[in-house]
Amino acid sequence: MSSLSLHRGDQDIHGDGLSLHPVRDFIADWLEATPAAIVMRPVGIFLADWVQATPMAILFRSLQR
Repeated sequence: MSSLSLHRGDQDIHGDGLSLHPVRDFIADWLEATPAAIVMRPVGIFLADWVQATPMAILFRSLQR
């Protein structure tokens, strides 16, 4: 029996034989398929980019160099 879960960005192999945590995998897949999760990824990327573009983040990065 083979299980396959579709996780983006995971480094683990999900197409392996028997999963050790089938309930956890099911819940993670279900949550990723909900409309809120679909919207949260682009919103999170936008907010991360926005934070990186703020003057405080630019100043912090320049002081680290």
